[in-house]
Amino acid sequence: MNTDTPKQLKIHVGLFLDKGCFGNGTLLWARLLANSPQLELTLLDGQDVRYGKLSDLQLLVCPGGGGSRQIDSMSPIGFERVKKFVNDGGGYLGVCAGSYNAMNRPNRFAFLPYDYVDDANGRLADLLVEVTDAGSKLLGLKAGRRIVCYDGGNVMRPTEPTGKGNSQILITFKSCVSEHGRAPYNFMDTPAVVFGQYGKGKVVACSFHPELYESTHCIAMGCIHALTGIQPVVQYPKKDIRPLRVGFLSDACVGPQPAREMLELDKKSNLDMEIFSTHEINIGRLRHYDMVVMPDGNESSYKDMMDREFNKNQFYDFLDRGGRIVAANSVGKYLPQHDNIQILSADEPLASVL
Repeated sequence: MNTDTPKQLKIHVGLFLDKGCFGNGTLLWARLLANSPQLELTLLDGQDVRYGKLSDLQLLVCPGGGGSRQIDSMSPIGFERVKKFVNDGGGYLGVCAGSYNAMNRPNRFAFLPYDYVDDANGRLADLLVEVTDAGSKLLGLKAGRRIVCYDGGNVMRPTEPTGKGNSQILITFKSCVSEHGRAPYNFMDTPAVVFGQYGKGKVVACSFHPELYESTHCIAMGCIHALTGIQPVVQYPKKDIRPLRVGFLSDACVGPQPAREMLELDKKSNLDMEIFSTHEINIGRLRHYDMVVMPDGNESSYKDMMDREFNKNQFYDFLDRGGRIVAANSVGKYLPQHDNIQILSADEPLASVL
């Protein structure tokens, strides 16, 4: 494991991006971590974990998506390497799906003395949470209540201790998803963020998505503060007075490569980039953009995109207004012929044409 001298100050952080890591949150985590001068970001997949790249890191972040698929993509070898990494002194931040994997049950990492209640999670909602006194100290935030984005996160319940040292509840839920949001379990006053130790390492499990709203980025960075003692400050690249508004479609993104391409685009001063999903087309998101970027990845995410009449009409309206689509090679077969659609060759990076 990397042990920097205090003069360097940078924390070496790995963001896990493989099968089971999807949605806007994966790319937003990459953007937050990459634009924090106190952090040195490495993007990882399951093979990187298996081949020992955790030894170069001090902190591993596992974002939202599907917890079991994340563990499957690591394989049993990678699973054991993550446990050893934390046991030997590394930090682990699990968010939503990554939080499920920190729980104390078979086929999970069992980092914390908590398990999740089966079938107790609810659907997408803005929920009220409260930072505890312990959370205020460890997260570096004022105690009090905040609105956060919740999307199917785990409902935690205590179990027997798993590591050394006491666990602490940093944030609790102060509202719950209604019955129309499919929440059969009232998780009012249950833990939303928990901190604990596993061997020599430290662990934070966060049930909601602090990366999704700018107003809760302080919680995202606070989780890193709890694990490392360093409070990252996000500094985004400066943009031109009137940059092109670019929407980067997240649905198909799997693995580190789409995140790398997104970060390269984000550096360009003439582009003001926003990460969005096809779900957000329903609320008129395309009206905000001059250009849409469709990266390579999971083709099933593109396969039916133009079959949905509403989505199809939204895209045609966008193109007819002068909007432009730049798509990776594999995406071309799912898009119509149009003068404002550019399909890149297989070896042509997105950043090269923007």
